[in-house]
Amino acid sequence: KNPQLISFSPIVIDIHPGSFPNSINPRSKGVIPVAILTTDTFDAATVDETTVLFGATGTEAAPVHSVLEDDDGDGDTDMILHFEIQGTGIACGDTSASLTGETFGGQAIEGSDSIRTVKCK
Repeated sequence: KNPQLISFSPIVIDIHPGSFPNSINPRSKGVIPVAILTTDTFDAATVDETTVLFGATGTEAAPVHSVLEDDDGDGDTDMILHFEIQGTGIACGDTSASLTGETFGGQAIEGSDSIRTVKCK
């Protein structure tokens, strides 16, 4: 395939579900939860978690854990993925992070969310 012809379906992601701002300490050895939310036009359960990458550009870290559950309390199934912060390429001063992947049907997906880096001094 010609990579310039791949069209991405925009998806809704939520970094650190349930909190805002989405604070990330780039020096942390921990993990960061990221939810792929099911919407009227997208079913998060169709995402092939083995294709998902997350980080500063959306091409860095593979998930270390994933689970399907209703993250936002709206009664449908969302996908929650956990990524090792050290693998994401997120650096002090970054203001957003992205997630890319594919559905089981081969549709490319992409989403991003705002972040605030902390403990950078």
